[in-house]
Amino acid sequence: MKVSKHFLLVWLIGILFQASAFAQNGSIKGKVIDAETKEPVFGANVYIQTLSKGDVTNFEGEYTVKNVPPGDYQVRFSYLSYQTENYDVRVEPGQEVVLDIELRSVTVQGEEVVVLAQAQGQAAAIKQQLESNTIVNVVSKERIQENPDQNAAESVARLPGVSVTRDAGEASKVVVRGLSPRFNSITVNGVRLPGTDPDDRSVDLSLIPPEVLDGIEVFKALTPDKDADAVGGTVNLLVKSAPAGFKGEVRMEGGYNDLTQTFQDYKGGINLSNRFFNNKLGVLFTGSAQQVNRTAHILDAQYLVIEETQNFNIEDLNLTDNQELRDRYGLGLNLDYSIGNNEFFFNSFMGRTDRDELRVRKRYRVENTRTEYDLRERDRFSQVYSNSLRGEHVKNQIKWDWQLSNSFSLNKTPFSNFARFEERAAYDPVPDGNTPLNEIPSFALNNLDNTSYLFGTNNFRRTADRDITAQANMKIAFRAGEDVGGYLKFGGKYWDKQRSNNEDEIRTRFGTISSIGQNNPDLFDLTPNGDIRISNFIDQDYDPDPFRDSQGFLLSPGLSSSLLRDFAETYEEFYDTNRVQQLRDYEAGETITSAYIMTEINVGERFTFIPGVRYEHTDNDYQGVFGDLAQELGLFGELRDTTGGQSYDGFFPMFQMRFQVTEAVSFRAAYTETLSRPNFFNLVPFEQINDTEFTVSRGNPDLQPTSARNFDLFLSFFDPQIGYLSIGGFYKELENIDYTAITRVRDPESIFNGYELTQVINSEELTTIRGFEVDFQTDFRFLPKPFNGLIFNGNVAFIDSETFYPLFIVTDERDPNPPFQPVVIDTVRSGKAPDQPDFVAALTIGYEIGGFSARASLNHQDDILFGLGQIDTGDELTSSFSFWDFQVTQKLQSFEGLSVFLNVNNFTAERERSTIGSGDINNLTFRQFYGLRATMGARLRF
Repeated sequence: MKVSKHFLLVWLIGILFQASAFAQNGSIKGKVIDAETKEPVFGANVYIQTLSKGDVTNFEGEYTVKNVPPGDYQVRFSYLSYQTENYDVRVEPGQEVVLDIELRSVTVQGEEVVVLAQAQGQAAAIKQQLESNTIVNVVSKERIQENPDQNAAESVARLPGVSVTRDAGEASKVVVRGLSPRFNSITVNGVRLPGTDPDDRSVDLSLIPPEVLDGIEVFKALTPDKDADAVGGTVNLLVKSAPAGFKGEVRMEGGYNDLTQTFQDYKGGINLSNRFFNNKLGVLFTGSAQQVNRTAHILDAQYLVIEETQNFNIEDLNLTDNQELRDRYGLGLNLDYSIGNNEFFFNSFMGRTDRDELRVRKRYRVENTRTEYDLRERDRFSQVYSNSLRGEHVKNQIKWDWQLSNSFSLNKTPFSNFARFEERAAYDPVPDGNTPLNEIPSFALNNLDNTSYLFGTNNFRRTADRDITAQANMKIAFRAGEDVGGYLKFGGKYWDKQRSNNEDEIRTRFGTISSIGQNNPDLFDLTPNGDIRISNFIDQDYDPDPFRDSQGFLLSPGLSSSLLRDFAETYEEFYDTNRVQQLRDYEAGETITSAYIMTEINVGERFTFIPGVRYEHTDNDYQGVFGDLAQELGLFGELRDTTGGQSYDGFFPMFQMRFQVTEAVSFRAAYTETLSRPNFFNLVPFEQINDTEFTVSRGNPDLQPTSARNFDLFLSFFDPQIGYLSIGGFYKELENIDYTAITRVRDPESIFNGYELTQVINSEELTTIRGFEVDFQTDFRFLPKPFNGLIFNGNVAFIDSETFYPLFIVTDERDPNPPFQPVVIDTVRSGKAPDQPDFVAALTIGYEIGGFSARASLNHQDDILFGLGQIDTGDELTSSFSFWDFQVTQKLQSFEGLSVFLNVNNFTAERERSTIGSGDINNLTFRQFYGLRATMGARLRF
């Protein structure tokens, strides 16, 4: 093909002309920062509409618009949840225009508006949720500081779809979207906290005082750069960093417990921070100490379910006075240092709770015609440490970071003394199965002269969990044309976990204490049968009247902890080691290596797509104890170690997208795949054999992790005048969920043929969980005074699930082969997941004017499955529960930074309750009363 010389000449002239024109073009560059925090704004859109040209800010908030012809232009700066700004710019030929700007959050805009504490906390949370490209709920640092929460779990419980398990009225563990605590991960600045529960992987958040936190995030849809082990969600606790300038806060408060009518509660906290060397080095120290009385009065009962008549015959009634003082400590040290585009962070955090417990209990054992009296004195503590070193480095469009961390948790019971006394043939007449619960005590003889010391135990336990992690990530920003940009991110992580559990018990064998009494008749008052009477250990100062129960139960007599402790120490040689307890000892190791790749693609100003995949490989090794200890206390039989392990891996694809329908309306969707690893003790290859009862219990080293497919759809609306509204739904499919199954061994070749086998196994059925969440937050600044000080936060969640439980049906037929046990039908039945409420709600109504602030808060959760029966009507369900808090704060104008406050927790004196079957109060199985708690204090900020 021939090309004309004239055409080549015209083409060359055109190129030279165009190059000459470009040489005369200018450019616009600068930096975009947040007007309040002064932090760079990544991802802000910079756009010149008349040229259809623009850029997106990088990690440092920088942008450059090149090849801008000379002229006057209007440059638009916009980003979600920020006020859009327009600036007029003149570009001269060949000139580089520098334009640095600040964007202000739309949540705090308005004329003559004073943003007070509650409104500021609400605005900060809304801003973080709107800016996020994933599905996340936030408790801002401002809201944490202003709420009357006693620990981190209570703060998380204010978010949509989140409920908690409580211990003596205090929130302890988090249930996300109806999934038990073991299905959720807890992190501190992205570092996974090791489990604090001896029996599973869950974390007790009551260990963590809220004063050390800078915010809380609950990620309900994961991205590949986060651990896949989170079926319900990931709760990320943010620890504070030092702001500019010397700042401090001191807080002191004292409290009253209504149940015990005492003023034992107190709390103190300090927060100090400063920056040095031209703000390059930041240092922040936080500390807190608290004592709180968590005494509770408990009534619980057990029933025998008669399948033919569907009646519930009472077997046992227990009355408990659980006296407990908790001392909680928190310490945090955070350092950050900047060198150019390099930043280094060191975080050290510790939370600890010491528990001093004394339990006095009276047991009406109707089925066995006995009355029992117990006392347990116990000291135990739980603590968690987390230390991490992190670096962030930015150069041009590339950002990479790394992190090393070491975390450790410890649960220890160094002392526990237990004693039981028994009165036999304790009823006249014996109540039948239909006797109402509140009439049971009237049948008791309460003959203390025939009530004797039955046995005593001392228990010790230590559970330790240690995590070491190393991870690195790289993030590369890119542009593809004028309207497409984003980043590519990839990285890897190494996670090594070691867990151990050691339990020991010494106890008296039956008859031992009687022989002590008979050998020392001058020291003890004995029954006619020669047993040690309960009268030797009665606490004359114990007052049974405070036992709070509307049905008039009386808990008496009280037992003396000091006398029983002296007895155990004096006659320690008569206590034998219970080797059965040692069957729970184990050591476990777990190594997880992972890698991921993901990208975020932004198309224009409205559409964001985040695809990616994560790979995780898991290696486990376990050592447990094998034993045939059928005899009393395990004095006979064999104990030996046994080992096992497994390896498995998986790919976890994840996709998320966000579409900004309008300036006010956004749509989010996500599909993620996650998993939940089995509890450690369930994996340990232990074996417990009882030839007398023909039973065997085993661990299951082949237990598979639970895998989940998660679907999320959310629509959110935000208008500065109306507020924030989010509506969404989720659906989860869980495979290989595990449960405890009771079956019969059916193997003629096995020495255990016909034995009852208890073992945790994977379900062959699919478990599904679905739900619907609504979150609404607003203030009323648009109303006339004084109504413009009102604040409202409210959310509800509706959750439904179906899982399958083992059903163990004993027939009237007997196996013709030894050991001639009844024939058992093993099957399953459906039910809702444990800890899953059908309805969860949280709301806060607040009011602020000047230096005055007040709020009332509600956390409500519906019935949950507490205990599984053999038939649907025999399930034990907790009753719905509403927990109200109230707080008033007043700033003192004459003392800058000083404020006083009053907190009232559970001001309706709500009591927890569970029933069996339909929820009839006559079938009450559990009731716990702990009353209200009030504190007053002062806070000084400087």
